[in-house]
Amino acid sequence: MGRKTSPAFARRRLFLLFVATLALFFFALLLAARGWSSSSSSSIERRRYARRKQRNARAISSLLKGDSVTNQNLADAYEDDEIEKDENIVEYHTYSIVKAYPHDTDAFTQGFLYHSPSGSFFESTGSVPRGKVSDVRRVDVETGNVAEVKKIPKEAFGEGLVFMREETKFAKRNSLVQLVWKSSRAYTHKIRDGIGGERGDEKDEFVLFEEDGEQKAFDTDLSDGWGVTTSTEREGVVVISNGTAHLTLFDMNKGKTVGSVTVHDNGVEQRFPNELEAVGGEIWANILERECVARIDELTGRVLGWIDFTGLKRLQDNVGSVMNGIAYDERRDRIFVTGKQWRRVFEVKISKGSRKKRAIELGRKRCHSPKALPEYGYP
Repeated sequence: MGRKTSPAFARRRLFLLFVATLALFFFALLLAARGWSSSSSSSIERRRYARRKQRNARAISSLLKGDSVTNQNLADAYEDDEIEKDENIVEYHTYSIVKAYPHDTDAFTQGFLYHSPSGSFFESTGSVPRGKVSDVRRVDVETGNVAEVKKIPKEAFGEGLVFMREETKFAKRNSLVQLVWKSSRAYTHKIRDGIGGERGDEKDEFVLFEEDGEQKAFDTDLSDGWGVTTSTEREGVVVISNGTAHLTLFDMNKGKTVGSVTVHDNGVEQRFPNELEAVGGEIWANILERECVARIDELTGRVLGWIDFTGLKRLQDNVGSVMNGIAYDERRDRIFVTGKQWRRVFEVKISKGSRKKRAIELGRKRCHSPKALPEYGYP
């Protein structure tokens, strides 16, 4: 026979069984709660991701329609996009404004550069409106005041401008070379030596242009002159654009063309690189009728990046004509841009290049050059 269980012992067993059952019940509840929480959290994350994708799709749709958006919108829109892995793919850049400066709305800007020794802009203007004489002018950066002017013959329509640091056969050391539209002619303007350093409030009062009698000029072997800048690879050579997709390398000692490259992106030639500037070993070019700047490899002509300045003209009240004018302050690593008869010069900071597929698609849509510009006489 078994041993008889006392009532007290039976009650204890019953109590312990109850406690264990209760513990198992609460443990099951806890597991269920955790599972629900995890499932709920995943569900919330999925809904958030779906909303973000929808928002990005709307932003991209807006971008491709040409609507104006902020740089943050751009960053958000391409956050989840696929990155192009091809090392030779073009990059897409946006910009931010560091500072805005006044600009003469009578200046039909054709050439634009920053002269570090004097801390001034030099600007070549075209004969617009009709009857106005083209000139080269020194401009105070902060005020936009025209400090000095040199006019060229009235039959010449001033174009690109470059500062020659070294002595060459066709341009003295420290001189400006100014091209002429639809002409082989180029004018030179000597700048006084020994100008440099920081100056006081009287910086507009000194004279930089040397008066040396008859206007100096020479002829290139080109029939048209647009933008011009110094070569980043060859001493004594300048890079000239001329209304085609080609950048011509003109030797200032030999007085002749020594090479050329074709500007291209994704197998498509890019016509109408306009005002040029040498920046950090690259050639930067405005594209006529586009609010964009192309970063170009001088040796190959390949477009390395598109800088999208969409909306910049609106920021100065849509005054003037097209964007045209890039100036680089090499000493302080500053970029300035402006346009023909704009009321502002903008100091800008360029964003890090993006290789997101849809960003590149947007850059090409906005920045690829026109096929023809018959209204300018280029069918």
